[in-house]
Amino acid sequence: MIIELERGRQATLDQIRDLAVRFGNRVELSEGTGVYDTVHIIGDSREFASRESYILGLPGVRAAWQPTGGYKNIARVVRGNEGKALHRERRVVEVKGLDGKARRFGGGNGKHIFVCGPDSPQTLEQTLATARMAREVGEKFGILDRVMLRGGAFKPRTRPTDWRGLGMKGIAIMDAAREETGLPYVTEVMDHNLVEQIGAHADMLQIGTRNAQNFDLLESVGRFGKPVILKRGFGNEAEEWFYSAEYIANQGNLDIVLCERGMKTLYTKGGYCRNQPDLNACTHARKQTILPIIFDPSHVAGDHRIVAENLMAACGHLVDGSITETVHTEAWRREQLCDAGQALVMDQYSILVEAVLEYENHVAPKMKSILRMLGTD
Repeated sequence: MIIELERGRQATLDQIRDLAVRFGNRVELSEGTGVYDTVHIIGDSREFASRESYILGLPGVRAAWQPTGGYKNIARVVRGNEGKALHRERRVVEVKGLDGKARRFGGGNGKHIFVCGPDSPQTLEQTLATARMAREVGEKFGILDRVMLRGGAFKPRTRPTDWRGLGMKGIAIMDAAREETGLPYVTEVMDHNLVEQIGAHADMLQIGTRNAQNFDLLESVGRFGKPVILKRGFGNEAEEWFYSAEYIANQGNLDIVLCERGMKTLYTKGGYCRNQPDLNACTHARKQTILPIIFDPSHVAGDHRIVAENLMAACGHLVDGSITETVHTEAWRREQLCDAGQALVMDQYSILVEAVLEYENHVAPKMKSILRMLGTD
């Protein structure tokens, strides 16, 4: 639920907050540009919303709005008690690094966030080398506040005998990479019993495609409260993906970044890609939800030779960032124990980052102009 409140009405805000806490909700206040601020009631707000008449009678309350869809916390469109529609602002999700810089996903600011790094940390030397090169890319292009690390210490594998990561030893390696470079990192959590243990280290959590409808895990991550990347299940419709995000939001955590990573279809059997990219889902997510949306070109491609093409294609759908698997040298590809074929060498990734920045500066403004003319921005 969303409430428009006249600025300076602290007593009313306190009453709203007390009522929200009573029903297990969390309150966020967004300052408006005029005389009204926006109060967001986060979580399962059905009990709270049943007191709408009382809320509308409080001093300074101008209106109360209800989301139109079933995913009430993340919906882009809400409606007032008279049926008038309101388009909510897109949410910014911040991830802060030890370098003092905040990585800001979304909000429609047009600033692509670059998440890169090894599929998994296998050795300290490998991970530090990749992290140093990632930092160098950020410094080279003046975008250090837009670069993050990725690395999966816990690996969900199709075959139970395949290498499944170093576990908490891998987390310790990612901690060391962050300590040296100042870059924050995201890592996957697979078990709801490990959310607190992993979350105590990682700057951002990731729920992978195989766990996109693991509802205990979704709710645990929601309760823990750290920013999270939610990958789309490889067989999920967009609506199912959004409802998975709602499971997290319903526990009071709206710091969710959606990630499109491709679908398993009949066409992937042809061998020319690992997963079929659904780029229109990125646009759909931007229209239907307030959440940032990023793209995973590595799992779409399955082949490092077509990763760059896939990422550039996603830029045309105005994604808020990307998460790309990288290796520090070509020679390391032979040593990598998981998904070696889809990782870009960091030197190539640097050129790709430059290409995305060129698109961002010269092409994206024209794309946005077209969308405004069509009324679909």
